[in-house]
Amino acid sequence: MDPQNRTAVVTGASSGIGLCTTEALLEKGAMVYGLSRSETPIEHEKFRWIPADLSRPRDIMEAFGSIREHEERIDVLVNNAGIGLFGDVETLSAEAWGAVIGVNLTAAFLCTREVVPLMKRQRSGTIVNVSSIAGKRGFRGGTAYCASKFGLNGFSEALMEELREYGIRVISLNPGSTDTAFFDRAGLASGKRMDPVQIARVIIQAVALPDDVLVDQIVVRPL
Repeated sequence: MDPQNRTAVVTGASSGIGLCTTEALLEKGAMVYGLSRSETPIEHEKFRWIPADLSRPRDIMEAFGSIREHEERIDVLVNNAGIGLFGDVETLSAEAWGAVIGVNLTAAFLCTREVVPLMKRQRSGTIVNVSSIAGKRGFRGGTAYCASKFGLNGFSEALMEELREYGIRVISLNPGSTDTAFFDRAGLASGKRMDPVQIARVIIQAVALPDDVLVDQIVVRPL
């Protein structure tokens, strides 16, 4: 799919991978709607920021309702919004667990449910779920985060089988350590990190694949 003149939605668009992906889509000529709590620092004629707390289902419903008022189609959805709350299982609160699952997994489900009817009608579309290498391998202190990302990968795989007959691609992207504020807040061991710009380029390349090609799982690690 050539992103030029397509309509894309990116969640968690205000920073990190989401911000870089938004900028990359704009460079390719897409119309982009960014959903985030903090304002996305982009001024561009083809960009619209929609304030939304992805932990609140009503915010998601209202955001996509607003998009549909202006757009007849949605071609790309990048489910990127994510949070991380870490700690040993006996000290992790139920509230923290629910918050991580809510943003990292449930929000992706709700956003996807908003775009699927349009994409089915179009018989085309690409959904990119930004998971993590933590969705492939667990680590100490990451019970909630890893559960959310393993769940997102399972959601993506089932969704891919459900939607491929409609010409809709579902791609699960699993980045390793990336140089973002999220990684710093997580307090994880430092080491080589990837530039989020490079991760955004991988997303653009996946979106731009020929319409009859499906890549369902992408793992990206620092070299």
